[in-house]
Amino acid sequence: MSTDSNTVVLIIGGGLGGLALAQLISQSSSSVKVLIFERDENEYVRDQGYCIGIDRTGLEVLTKIRVLDHLLSDESGSCSILSSFQILNQYLQKLLALKADDIKLIYREHLRRALLTNLDVQWNKRFVSYKMLDNGVEATFHDGTSVHGTILIGCDGARSLVRAQLIPGFERTDLRIINCAGTVEQSDDMKKIRQLVHDSLVRILGRQGHSMLILPFRQLWIWSLSWPEKEDHEERNTSPTQLVEKVRRHFDNEELVRFIERSTPSSHLAPFRMHSALCLKQNPFPNNPRVTLLGDAAHPMTTQAGKGANTAFADAFDLANLLINPSSSSLSEYEQKMFKRGFAAVKMSLSNTKMIHLTGWSALLRNSILSIIGYTMALISIITTPFRWYRKKHD
Repeated sequence: MSTDSNTVVLIIGGGLGGLALAQLISQSSSSVKVLIFERDENEYVRDQGYCIGIDRTGLEVLTKIRVLDHLLSDESGSCSILSSFQILNQYLQKLLALKADDIKLIYREHLRRALLTNLDVQWNKRFVSYKMLDNGVEATFHDGTSVHGTILIGCDGARSLVRAQLIPGFERTDLRIINCAGTVEQSDDMKKIRQLVHDSLVRILGRQGHSMLILPFRQLWIWSLSWPEKEDHEERNTSPTQLVEKVRRHFDNEELVRFIERSTPSSHLAPFRMHSALCLKQNPFPNNPRVTLLGDAAHPMTTQAGKGANTAFADAFDLANLLINPSSSSLSEYEQKMFKRGFAAVKMSLSNTKMIHLTGWSALLRNSILSIIGYTMALISIITTPFRWYRKKHD
């Protein structure tokens, strides 16, 4: 692949991954023109959700984007830090605790707004299809317009229309798991939750595959409740009152019930079905010389490992390097690297999703194994404490 002063990159989708790609290219090259096409009518029409966890992989990329310097700084007040990750049973008893490697939490809306800085996004552009040309690629939109470019990048999410044309046989599986979310204002009378969730992400494993996640962000607690679907289209018939009853029935703690009762319906993300790509072992990307994918468009995954956006940022960094320095690698090399990283994250996310929604004897065995691991780690920490103290003293 070669680029020159006439290179035009068409980015389909104005989400976090596509905007990160556009920023990385724009700040490093004046010879590559970037055009972004987003289906939303404007920047504010759609709720961007709550916060996003940025791990080391994502942070390494985002710190290279100059327009994010202030947002990611301690002075901005936009970020908070998670120091630990805990798994509890339905009685809120700790099964396992792990360090979180100081994951940064940041509002998705604030991150997206910062990534939009100095970018020319064409809104209300619903992608329909692309056509290969002798000297490039042409994208057509629902309003009847079309645009010509050198290369087209599908950044249009898990239900990508670019992917549907590029890889018609690609499958995204309905896991028959329902997920919903909301927020609660932090309160001193929620003593148990405040104690457990301080600077920590908490996963609570309830009965019959029900699972709740709670994490602190600024003055809020953000929660997510998920469960295996028993009836078709169950998510359409789950009201806020029914969510409270689910917590009362599947978690043995009245404080959790009051917690969900205080979550106002206006803050809720409506129940939705969870999907995932299959755990592919062979690279599905056809090495098209003019069209490729990034992020969820390439490797849609569940949220239960926190890898989706971070993997998309890593994709954006590799692809930007290729487009800025085309002699350094090829599009097929990018796709192979993206495939290995992306589908490793798909596998991890899917494994986590299945694990936290186990039922019956499998759930009891899971809890026992997690508890044994937790006790073993605590014992190792106690045994090695004198040695670590001695080493620190003599360093």
